[in-house]
Amino acid sequence: MASTRIREARESDCGDIMRMIRELAEFEKLSHQVKISEEALRADGFGENPFFHCLVAEIIPAPGESQGSLVVGYGLYYFIYSTWTGRNVYLEDIYVMPQYRGTGWG
Repeated sequence: MASTRIREARESDCGDIMRMIRELAEFEKLSHQVKISEEALRADGFGENPFFHCLVAEIIPAPGESQGSLVVGYGLYYFIYSTWTGRNVYLEDIYVMPQYRGTGWG
């Protein structure tokens, strides 16, 4: 039986994250507003001083299954600072692929 986990995104996840960013924008009928590229996502999130952080939801196949793991969701966030309240985290996006919604991910 496959298992699931949420983990920190890796640079190698950028293709999957970019795909889901586009899916979210399409759902919101705002595809024309997505200007970021996979390369920019990689540079901005996985360099020495990242501008954002990201968690991914992943399905890991059971031992012996031929398929690889599958990234089915992401949460992209960054830290901000308020002069009134101090440290904060801003959750920019949280997305789960439609076929995995209602299964405990969100």
